[in-house]
Amino acid sequence: MVWDHFVKMKNVDGSMSKPGRAKCKYCPQTYASDSRSNGTSTMKAHVTLQCWKSPVYVGSKRQRQLSFEPTEKGGNLVAIALENKTSKLACERMVVRESS
Repeated sequence: MVWDHFVKMKNVDGSMSKPGRAKCKYCPQTYASDSRSNGTSTMKAHVTLQCWKSPVYVGSKRQRQLSFEPTEKGGNLVAIALENKTSKLACERMVVRESS
């Protein structure tokens, strides 16, 4: 459920904000949260496709990385799908190598 990943925002005095707004639990992004007039589809898209800190983040299935694949007669360019876990691990390794 989308509301498991958002918190309804309150004003400084403790009253609910008007118009209603909701804040992502994993980043500072806020969205209009009146279910009748705004719906929750933008909030769902945020936690599944945009907020990489979200536990339900899947990212874009369309993003590819161009890679060179060597062969005996030269080589070919090949589009490879990126995987979030693999990419994050590679970045961590680069940071560790640079700092050592």
